[in-house]
Amino acid sequence: MPQELQPLIALLTKSGRPIRLLAWLQGSNSARLLGHLAATGRPLTHEILDELPPSHAECYVRSLLVRTHVLPKPEESLERITPWLARVLTDRPAGHARLVQPYTQWVLLRKARHRAARGRAVHRAGNRIRAEVLLIPSFLAWLDERKLSLTTVRQGHLEDWLAAGPGRRHDICTFLTWAFRRGLTGKQDITHAPAGNGPPPLTDEQRWSELRTCRNSGALTLRVRVARALTLLYGLSSERIRRLAVDDIKKRGDEIHLRLHRQELFIPPRLARLLRQLAEVAAEETLLPADDGAKLWLFPGIVPGQPLSAAGFSLLMRQSGFHAVPGRSAALVSLAEQLPAAVLAHLLEINIQTAHKRASYSQPNWSAYLAVRDQEDARPSRNTAPSE
Repeated sequence: MPQELQPLIALLTKSGRPIRLLAWLQGSNSARLLGHLAATGRPLTHEILDELPPSHAECYVRSLLVRTHVLPKPEESLERITPWLARVLTDRPAGHARLVQPYTQWVLLRKARHRAARGRAVHRAGNRIRAEVLLIPSFLAWLDERKLSLTTVRQGHLEDWLAAGPGRRHDICTFLTWAFRRGLTGKQDITHAPAGNGPPPLTDEQRWSELRTCRNSGALTLRVRVARALTLLYGLSSERIRRLAVDDIKKRGDEIHLRLHRQELFIPPRLARLLRQLAEVAAEETLLPADDGAKLWLFPGIVPGQPLSAAGFSLLMRQSGFHAVPGRSAALVSLAEQLPAAVLAHLLEINIQTAHKRASYSQPNWSAYLAVRDQEDARPSRNTAPSE
């Protein structure tokens, strides 16, 4: 066994779930890839992993090696986009690569480097670039399936493509503008649909019915029941919920509290029992023990040491038939009826403007009424005789 893998071996042997560990070693593509890398005899580096085709196994192995300190945490760098792009385009048609490569280098990366020079977050820029780069080949493949090209595509075709997928498809607008300026396509118009105010909040009756379902339903998984209950009771965002750790559950005497960041929320007894059960399940599901300062997530993801991804959490909720936005809005409106906006913002650590907006739904605004009253008071009374 290579000496550099000894930290990984040491941590694996501490696993309290040997059956799960053996199943991973014998049946996982990630374990097979790790064995292949160890057998090559080459020193393991991020550059070696960058040479591999992008896949879940490659991502898993990289995270596992970082989690066990075999590899250092990768530095966020826009320079990692170029080798990643080469791997992504390996199996793509040559015509697609000839479009995606220059657009990525001279538009996306150039803009991101300018932003990085002004102190903007590099990792967010990298994530946006990757998302857009993956979108363009899917659009080009869609054109190929319909015997179309950038030259022959028309507005109606583009609208069909936009309507058939999620709203993020509108991000193709920048690419099409770039292609139009180079004479590769005709002028296309992509108008983003107005965001509006989103779906209306649940009614109080619907909200409490959903909470009773979370409390009593054996048809829902424990993860879904806890996530939905925290959304419906406290209006916590999906991002906040998926990043909760076992250590965030605090026992205060006979009460259970949930730590957010600086604040702690009291958790009612029935939900507290579900939280404790979820903490036990999370400890059983993790492959590696959390004895080296790493967080033990309440909603662990498939990548070692990471919580469930935003996309994975959203899918988990949708598959259970739950839409978080109406439920979260209803919870915040209900809390705003009982607490001033400033207190609500402080307690849940949300933006004060969000708290004021929710308060406006539940607390009457008398300004319009007072303005009318002022106008009425300024008029002479009908029962008063006019002065001579």
